[in-house]
Amino acid sequence: MKILAIRLENLASLAGLHEIDFTASPLADQGLFAITGPTGAGKSTLLDALCLALYGSTPRLRQAPRRDSQIADINDDTLTTADARTLLRRGCASGFAEVDFVGRDGRRYRARWSVRRARNKVDGSLQKTEQSLTDLDANQLLTAQTREFEKLLPERLGLKFDQFTRAVLLAQSEFAAFLKADDNERSELLERLTDTQHYSEISKAAYRRVREAKATLEAIETRLADALPVDADTRTTYEQQARAEEQALAELQAELSRHQAQGIELERDAQLLQAWQQAEAGWRQAEHEWQQNQTERHQLAQLDELAPWRERARRRQALERILTANRQTLAEQRRLSEDGDREREALEPRLAAARQAHEQARQDEREAQPLLDEARRLAADLEYQRQQLTQQQQEHRQLADSALADDQRHEALTRTRQPLEARLDEQRAALARLLEATDEPGEHANEHSSTYPSAHELRASLNRRRDLAQHELQTLQSLQHDWREGERLHREQTATRQQLDAERHRLKTLETEGRQAAERLKAAESEDETIRDQIEAARAARSESVEQLRQYLQEDEPCPVCGGTDHPFRHAPPAHPGAAMIEAIERQERQQLEGHRQQVERAQQAYHQCSADYRACRQGMQERERLLEALSSQLDQARTAIDAHDDAPALRRSESADGWFETRRERLVRQWQVASDRLAALDDAERLLQPLEADWQRLSLELGKLEERRTLNRQRLQALEASLPSCQQQVEDTGRRLAARIGSHESVPAWQAALERQCRQAEATLGEHQTRWQALAQTHAQLSQKLADLEQRQQDAQAEFDELDGAWQAWRRERPALDDETVEALLAVSEADHRRRREALTRLERDLAAATVKQEERRQALHDQRRRLLPASDEKDLLDEANSRELAGQLARQRETLQALERQRDERQESRDAAQHRLREDNRRRQAQREGAQAREAAQHELNRWRLIGDLIGSADGKQFRRIAQAYNLDHLLTHANQHLRALTPRYRLTRGGSELGILVIDGDMADERRSVHSLSGGETFLVSLALALGLASMASHQLAIESLFIDEGFGSLDPASLALAMDALDGLQAQGRRVGVISHVQEMHERIPLQIRVEPSGNGASRVAIRHR
Repeated sequence: MKILAIRLENLASLAGLHEIDFTASPLADQGLFAITGPTGAGKSTLLDALCLALYGSTPRLRQAPRRDSQIADINDDTLTTADARTLLRRGCASGFAEVDFVGRDGRRYRARWSVRRARNKVDGSLQKTEQSLTDLDANQLLTAQTREFEKLLPERLGLKFDQFTRAVLLAQSEFAAFLKADDNERSELLERLTDTQHYSEISKAAYRRVREAKATLEAIETRLADALPVDADTRTTYEQQARAEEQALAELQAELSRHQAQGIELERDAQLLQAWQQAEAGWRQAEHEWQQNQTERHQLAQLDELAPWRERARRRQALERILTANRQTLAEQRRLSEDGDREREALEPRLAAARQAHEQARQDEREAQPLLDEARRLAADLEYQRQQLTQQQQEHRQLADSALADDQRHEALTRTRQPLEARLDEQRAALARLLEATDEPGEHANEHSSTYPSAHELRASLNRRRDLAQHELQTLQSLQHDWREGERLHREQTATRQQLDAERHRLKTLETEGRQAAERLKAAESEDETIRDQIEAARAARSESVEQLRQYLQEDEPCPVCGGTDHPFRHAPPAHPGAAMIEAIERQERQQLEGHRQQVERAQQAYHQCSADYRACRQGMQERERLLEALSSQLDQARTAIDAHDDAPALRRSESADGWFETRRERLVRQWQVASDRLAALDDAERLLQPLEADWQRLSLELGKLEERRTLNRQRLQALEASLPSCQQQVEDTGRRLAARIGSHESVPAWQAALERQCRQAEATLGEHQTRWQALAQTHAQLSQKLADLEQRQQDAQAEFDELDGAWQAWRRERPALDDETVEALLAVSEADHRRRREALTRLERDLAAATVKQEERRQALHDQRRRLLPASDEKDLLDEANSRELAGQLARQRETLQALERQRDERQESRDAAQHRLREDNRRRQAQREGAQAREAAQHELNRWRLIGDLIGSADGKQFRRIAQAYNLDHLLTHANQHLRALTPRYRLTRGGSELGILVIDGDMADERRSVHSLSGGETFLVSLALALGLASMASHQLAIESLFIDEGFGSLDPASLALAMDALDGLQAQGRRVGVISHVQEMHERIPLQIRVEPSGNGASRVAIRHR
């Protein structure tokens, strides 16, 4: 995983767009850089932007309250202090954070987080944040959905938020607190740093499972005790009662069925009698309704007779109304036609006068057009001449003012240039002296003691000398690093050999202890087995303990006393006077067995502990051997690297390597400083000379331009003074000629407007008269056509009316009974009403016929039923009232008998059901006992299994397993930390000791003495803390290569020597191929780290970001 670039806009104090590109120079050329700036400038905001783009949150926001703490936003909105949108700068409508990175698959990605206000206005409400992930290599947007982003980003990056903040953003101060904390505090810090809180949950879960398994077993035993089956005698009684009740119920059911068959025939007779009576009533009702509709039937006959003439009669009435209306319309149209003819005769003379006035106006306009054209030309000439006169007068005034200002400016520039020339001569002389100067006496004095013709050549020579000194310094630093690495490897090789000898001695001791522990375990197990056999034999031998042996009986298994498989007194044994004594003996035996079990478990734990120690010691020895082999190879490589340097022979000949390095470094630094000082002096001289030369050139150029402008202005003034009088005379002459031409009119446009207005008025009058004439002519033609159409329609309607009226009158004479009132009433009835009346009478007729048939069918059915029930009765008396009363009495008696039999049946069924329920309940209890025995055995097995786990890791507060896991994680962390600590300082190693979660320091320079971490100095504490931080980063990164690290400051309390050690450590990280960014306020670190990302305030609460390289 590698960070390629960070971009942000309008976040906190960093207003505007900022970009930090780690792939571009100078950040791409250096592995170590510092993030510097005053407190509050926004250094941490850069790292906040990194976390925002990747995870939508920051470590600082994760620690803020999420609900109870509210802050106000615009428009009365509120945000929680943990909301990432609070980082948007006030007064900005939008902002974003963007990070380019190389993922775990080697591809380049871009993660983006953005926020904006509604309508992109600064007074809009904050909207939801947006997140997106893009594959830069494929130029493809992978997702823009927040939920999908939260799932996809850790897969492509390889780190979750907590892992990222421990593997990439290293808070060194937190590890210093972790280093010097007590066990309780270290436990809390370790739980937060290594995510071991789930081990507490596992411990609590194991404890809960033991309790749940125990409760389950107790519940099963309680349930079995509450569900005991009956004995064999009671069971036999239950079965006999059930059979007797079942037989009695069957006999009663047969009697009930016989009576039910008799009652069905009587019920059917009653139903047929009721149906016949209902059909008789229906027939009488239908006959009554038919008689009541006699008048409707007569009117329907008249309507049927009128039906063929209905349409013609209605057409005759409509024609009569149409003829009357047409006569009135014809009279009105003739009157309108006469009025139009009179208006046209009156309009003809006015139309002729309007045409003559229009022609006269057009003639006047044509005759005046040549005079108008001449007047327009004179007006245009006058306007142009006036503009020319005004422009020349204005230009004359401006040139006079400009000439005066130019004279004053020329005098001022001349005074300004005189002292500037003197200063310029002085700076040129100083640069000449610098070019003639030679180096100070020294090793290279003769080589570079010449005079340089130009500043460029001097600068090139000084740069070459400074670069040479810088190169030699870097070579010296590399040689010093290789020399120190060789010394460190030599010391570590010696210490590893000593540790390997100690491990071999400890391995032999553990072998002896392991054999002894195995023998003790074997003896304890043998003794435990013997005791168990003795107790089991004693239990079987005691004849008076039969009551106690019952608890060991199982279904379908032989009794150890009698050998039988049926155990009738297993769950309800009789009382026995020796039960208390036997229980005491059994309790003593259980205590004895428990004591031997614990003894065996202790022996097993001791044996397993010896085995684990032996394996750990053997693994440690193998690791020491591999480490010794690796150290030997690294030492050979270090010596080869030292011999590759040209100065290696001189270094080996020196009495003190540190003194040789110091002398050599001082000489090279002095050479580099001399070249740098001369370059600075040359830069100062050129910096002072350049603005002076630029000012002198600027003044000279301005004076030349000013003199040229003064000459031109004087020439133009003379020309204007000569032309102004003639222009004034031309204006006056043209004005007099224009006034003579337009006469009484105010102007040429006014003259033109008067002519046009006269033509428009004549044209409007003519158009109005012509429009009215055309409207009258069109109205006359329409009225004439309409009159012709009306007269034709009137003739056709009259002919049709005469024909219909003759036929109608003949039809009426044939039917004198139909008077006019009756005919009008019949015609008022609609065809739909006519159809409804016919359908209603048809339905009444059909209902009457159906009622007659139904009444006869029901009577015949009742007659047939009575013939079967009363075979002795006469045919004609079957339906009389006496037979009906006799059958009704038989039906009532039969119903009473059936009710009595049904009550007896219900009672017998209840008795039968109760007997069967007792049998089913006993069967259920017997099945429950069989299943419960199996469940109890399984529950007991589950309890034993969880009890072993609970005794090992379970506890109510979760501390037991958490401490075991934390101790393992602490060992793992210290292993990774020691790997980094060897690269930082080979003197120390970390180990767990002093307490369960204690940390001790092994001092290699003090014969591997174990010391408290509180005895470390400030610089040593920093190195150890940094090693812990890097160790945790290695744990979090697993197999992921992390090439970018950001270390929060922890350097402020270091002394100069410790700070030098810390800087060497950071150089070591850089040498390992990691890009390391350090946030620090320590000035010495700023001087030691040439590449810096500087965050500087620019006012109004805003800051700017600049990359500086010294």
